[in-house]
Amino acid sequence: MMKTIALIAITSLACLFQAMAQPKPGKEKLVLSLPDTYRWKSTKIPKDTKGIRSTAYTVRGKNAQEAPVQTVTVTTIDRRYYPMKAEGMPQEKWEYEKTDCPDAMLEVVDKKVVEERTAVLYAIKSARLPGGLCGSAVLLTYLVEGPTAFHTVELAIPQTAFTPAVYKQWSDALLQSRVE
Repeated sequence: MMKTIALIAITSLACLFQAMAQPKPGKEKLVLSLPDTYRWKSTKIPKDTKGIRSTAYTVRGKNAQEAPVQTVTVTTIDRRYYPMKAEGMPQEKWEYEKTDCPDAMLEVVDKKVVEERTAVLYAIKSARLPGGLCGSAVLLTYLVEGPTAFHTVELAIPQTAFTPAVYKQWSDALLQSRVE
């Protein structure tokens, strides 16, 4: 009898601590490590729904024009309202980009699956900057499925500033982000 009560108590505590470890729906966020060689200003992007939160990080300061990436956009989508998955998203975005720039190429840089949640870092090369020509940019996107939300980090590297060092710097910065 005592063993049964002790087993039920331990199981209840384990379930309680597991539930406490999960972020509350609507409070989950992606913490991003932006390169500290530049100053970054965050600006909330207004959305029509509370289920989607978005922030734009823009380079500021004296050397802002020299930065290879001018804006990083982080979007968090509450999966209670919009059940999204990272699987298949790179191909969908690539197909969308190919309608405008047929030479666009998809490269999946990194893909991880942890506890049935997927994180994908991918690049679309020979894409277009807003108002630019095809082939003027490389789009780098990181998709992360969190416990209660779906996160995206999007940035564009102009082809003129694109080097293997810049590509590695931003890939590493995105892969170091974490869900809280």
